[in-house]
Amino acid sequence: MPVRAAFSLARPLLLLLPLLALASCDGDPPRQLPATAPAQPVTDLELRPLTPLLPARPTHVAVDSLGNVYWTQEADRLDDTLFVIGEGAIPRATQLSAGNIAAAMGVSGGRGNIQGIAAGPDGDIYFFFRGGAAARRSMAVLGRYSPKTAKIRVLADTDAIAAATGMGRSLPLARGTLLSDGRFIWAWIRHTDAWALFQIDPAKLAPDGPAALVKAFDAVKVAGKPLPLTRDEYELWPGLDGTLFLLDPVGGHLLRIDAAGNATVARSLAGLPNALSTPAVDRRGQILLFAGNVPESQIIKPTTEDDAAAPKLPEISYPAMLMFEGNSFAAAAERDRIMAYPGFQVYAMRLKHLVPNPTAQEWISYDAGSGELLRLKLRQRLWP
Repeated sequence: MPVRAAFSLARPLLLLLPLLALASCDGDPPRQLPATAPAQPVTDLELRPLTPLLPARPTHVAVDSLGNVYWTQEADRLDDTLFVIGEGAIPRATQLSAGNIAAAMGVSGGRGNIQGIAAGPDGDIYFFFRGGAAARRSMAVLGRYSPKTAKIRVLADTDAIAAATGMGRSLPLARGTLLSDGRFIWAWIRHTDAWALFQIDPAKLAPDGPAALVKAFDAVKVAGKPLPLTRDEYELWPGLDGTLFLLDPVGGHLLRIDAAGNATVARSLAGLPNALSTPAVDRRGQILLFAGNVPESQIIKPTTEDDAAAPKLPEISYPAMLMFEGNSFAAAAERDRIMAYPGFQVYAMRLKHLVPNPTAQEWISYDAGSGELLRLKLRQRLWP
């Protein structure tokens, strides 16, 4: 048969094939594609160095509303100075120093340590200083430093602080810690037998002269029982809406303290290393805690029946940044997810505070292990 004739006979059959295929599809159920589990996001903790400092030193950090980072380290020579690093990434010494603070008190040759700093909403840096001089046995100063004018203002001197805290002659035994939530400044002054917490509203301060020290509350109570804020292991840190967090690794709890001084358990710390940072709250309301790598003997044990009955944490390789939603574990940036520069000893990290940068979703922290001042940023991705 000629080729042309054969093609003519086959052509109607070729035209019918698509119609038959459609008819078959109409009668069959739709084909189901195999289901796959959605990709789980992986959280990395990115570290970027700001400047190297001395390791294992009491170090205090504050970040102002423009993102400038301030810090001071307590020196054995009692000649502390406040430093700042801004957009130029070059550290500079400020005029806030032990000698200049003593001079603002009218004392020459004064020496001591800046034990706490906090950035106020007005752009000023608030500080607590304790020291002394030959002509004056001891000094304690709660003050404010203006980076714009380099002016040091004494808000409360030794006598005012001794009277307001009720510590009297035992004030030289106390340490001062300053906190800021971007609106209020808290001054926490304590020693082994007494403590006081003052709240300062920078917007209500008079232009000059001393400030009245008003206690935030007289007592902290947990289930109606008083909890003295005197232990060295305690750490206070701002929470949300005027509340405070109290990190208590000895009691094994993270407490939330309201404006009246009533404390409730925010979450148990059982099962976590005792090398914990103060908590931070991210934009989603998650509570963040950085946990260092410690021996098994330094894991926090349950102290109540509720702690013992709480769900166990998953296996985590420390150090790690831990994330919690309420009392539930959410995620962790574990040791192999901490991204640092070559040579940085991640396994030895010890972070005490997570200071938020109000201009970016990041935190500034001092690593006592390496001595580095670091920028910390969490990043999520959908691939391992």
